[in-house]
Amino acid sequence: MGKAKKRNFHTCINHSKQGCSIDTLPSAFSRDEAISLIIQNVKDNNFSEETKDIISLFGITAEELAEAGASYEELLAFKSVFLL
Repeated sequence: MGKAKKRNFHTCINHSKQGCSIDTLPSAFSRDEAISLIIQNVKDNNFSEETKDIISLFGITAEELAEAGASYEELLAFKSVFLL
């Protein structure tokens, strides 16, 4: 994780401590860990703003999530997040 992304990531964590669960994330977060977390959230039917923020922060594509195990229907839930 680069300096700018890390700074943005910590800003997101600091602003979300008002009742959100994103503050449980580690201080350094790799792209693979982000994809794993997103897939776990999708399987748990957690389509929250935090999940969408992680997708857009890392620039994760629908193809990456599909390869990691997300179904077509689950990807449609994030349709507005992905740049087409």
